[in-house]
Amino acid sequence: MRLLMLLLCLLLVSCTPPPPPLRIGLNAWPGYEFLYLAEHLKYYRDEGIEVQIIPFSTLGDGRRAFERGQVDVMGSTLLEPLMARELAPVEPVAFYVTDYSNGADMLIARKSIPDVAGLRGKRLGLESGTVDVLTAGLALRSAQMGYADVDLQNLTQPQAVNAYLRGELDAIQTYPPFSQSVLKSEDAHVIFDTARSPGNVVDILVTHKDMVRTRRDDLVKLVRAFHRAQQYHRAHPTEANAIMAGREGISPTEFADSLKGIQLVYLPDQASYFQQGKLARLMLTTHQTLQSLNLLKQTPCGAACLDGSITQRAGTP
Repeated sequence: MRLLMLLLCLLLVSCTPPPPPLRIGLNAWPGYEFLYLAEHLKYYRDEGIEVQIIPFSTLGDGRRAFERGQVDVMGSTLLEPLMARELAPVEPVAFYVTDYSNGADMLIARKSIPDVAGLRGKRLGLESGTVDVLTAGLALRSAQMGYADVDLQNLTQPQAVNAYLRGELDAIQTYPPFSQSVLKSEDAHVIFDTARSPGNVVDILVTHKDMVRTRRDDLVKLVRAFHRAQQYHRAHPTEANAIMAGREGISPTEFADSLKGIQLVYLPDQASYFQQGKLARLMLTTHQTLQSLNLLKQTPCGAACLDGSITQRAGTP
């Protein structure tokens, strides 16, 4: 009888289907590309997880896929999970800080516009419902202006780039690799970037609350693979930049330049964001900014939208 029970248990285990791949929504942004680098270097396989990287052209596309349950993890800023929570019945949870913008998010204008104050009454292109709202807001506030002082044009990043190059916009809020296309124009220069407000625009990995409950171990493995990719880049920057640049369709030199506009955040640094409260404070500030623009009605989600235990476990040998 004991032998029969043992055989039955083994049969049940062998018949249990493997979990589906972790579906990762990946927007073009240098800090998120380490997700792709980890796949290219087979670090996910080493960790014992299967992933499916789903590329998106814009942060807005990735957010909408997250809202529909079409991705399990997405790279985003703090704005996208807050907007997703507002617009859909989802419970987003941030579990890793990949980087913060330190010049990469920028406001580009015609050379006839010398500074942010010169944007008054001008056509400004940005993607509503994405980090563009925050970064352009920082720029406008630096000149004691608001969105009412400009002619806002709601366009995706690819649309805004094309509109600017056709002469249909006076300025564009953008980031790499899109910004590099604009700056190749003879009539473009940067009038504001996040280097003037470092650390306030962070990029994160976000998942669903039920994924934290049901696949926590896989999220820990994902973080470990991501960390290994960051370490590979530290040791082999030339090779790593070439791999990541290929996915974005730009040159390795252009990709290396885009990394200069962000500050990567590594696994040992996660505690300052989660356990020491830095990310909670930034999320509250982001929430208040979006409320002031009448984009959010819900109360702040606070600790319910954060989980620092995943990085803690990932950092434990």
